Amino acid sequence: MPDKGPEFRTWLLEEKKINPEAISNDQMKKSFKEFAEDYNTATLPHEKYYNMDAYEKRMAMVRAGESNLLEGLDTYDPNADLVAHTKGTKRTAVEKESYLSREQLEDLRRVQIEREQIGKMKLLGMAVGSTTGVRMERSYGDP
Repeated sequence: MPDKGPEFRTWLLEEKKINPEAISNDQMKKSFKEFAEDYNTATLPHEKYYNMDAYEKRMAMVRAGESNLLEGLDTYDPNADLVAHTKGTKRTAVEKESYLSREQLEDLRRVQIEREQIGKMKLLGMAVGSTTGVRMERSYGDP
């Protein structure tokens, strides 16, 4: 509440037509909850209720005739939003090379198939060899 005090008081006066000096603390808290809800959901009726200082500076510039400095501030570029969104949702490049060689991958696939077969054989009550479905560690590239 201390951070958004000026914005809240202005909102109370202009939108709710309530004098902040004349209401109780409970009413003030209830009104601030309503203000905070509208603030957080970006549904306040005017931009000045979000940042009073920035609004006052901009209005002072307009009153002083420096409106040429403000050009481009209120424009909306949908393409910039689209670019920012696609950058955030792009998938990272998948590594093309595997850490394992083709032989190692084939060996792993063979062991996986054997393990699936063992599971099916056990379900049928068949005898399974002790080395079936086991991958023996060996260093590839050694003779």
